[in-house]
Amino acid sequence: MDKVILTKAQVESIESKIKNHSRERVIRDFVTATKVNGSLDGITLEMLNHALYIGYVVEQTTEEKLIEAYKKGLPYQAAPDVKSAFREGMKKACEIAGIKVKWARN
Repeated sequence: MDKVILTKAQVESIESKIKNHSRERVIRDFVTATKVNGSLDGITLEMLNHALYIGYVVEQTTEEKLIEAYKKGLPYQAAPDVKSAFREGMKKACEIAGIKVKWARN
């Protein structure tokens, strides 16, 4: 099974709870709290169990995704013209940011 993807805030919430309590206690407290509030920091019981027993990864921010894409492209070997390089960079940035754009050319 794959690790569950959580936001940084969700990870901080879980880690603050497991710092002082057992996993079983965290789950029991979660179930009690969600009966009253519905959810806890946007975490479902399934997500919590998955995170505690299988593992989790922190979801990257848009900025982190862009930096990672930039680093993957280094060092750039070919010498593209400036316009095509800019277009490809903008296309990749929009893709990472989840911005849907209808490009004239693919």
